[in-house]
Amino acid sequence: MLRVLFVCTGNICRSPMAHGFLAQRSARLFDGAIQVRSAGTWARSGSSPVDDAVRSAAARGADIAGLRSTPFAPSLARWADLVVAMTAEQREEILEQAPEAAQKTFTLKGLVAVLESLPPPVARASRDSILDRVAAAAELRASGRAAAPVDEDVADPLGLPPGVFDDVASEIADLTDRLLHGLAVTDRSPVREA
Repeated sequence: MLRVLFVCTGNICRSPMAHGFLAQRSARLFDGAIQVRSAGTWARSGSSPVDDAVRSAAARGADIAGLRSTPFAPSLARWADLVVAMTAEQREEILEQAPEAAQKTFTLKGLVAVLESLPPPVARASRDSILDRVAAAAELRASGRAAAPVDEDVADPLGLPPGVFDDVASEIADLTDRLLHGLAVTDRSPVREA
């Protein structure tokens, strides 16, 4: 089973949405072969996702109402096979606490861009084939030959109007779909249910 950790600041908006989208889509596509958790670099333990995040995620097929915030700790990075931050600053905060996780820690936008620079996956999805894709992404990123997004950050909608949450949820849902395609899905068909 592949273990993926999403990280944002408070673990009440962006990372729970990414958590929900990846868990929902991967359960359908890979029959539970991906385990997902989320955390926040400044999270308070046990907080619920904010209502607008719950509503926006639900409108896109993911139920995140039962998730609770968890502060990021190095043990979570050790647990994860892949650590995905919502911003470049959060990636740096993760690496300050868990420098040994550098090869498997990316921003969501950065990881998607690097995976899309690689040839498409050809092997049947397995833990080993996905870990190989993560290693190839880290190698390509280190080479400096990967296409990097101009802005690696997913905007923080906290405190902003509901429409901003909808925009951010749509962006995260799209990036999560592209992440699945880049890691393991060999065709470009939609990963969301029709």
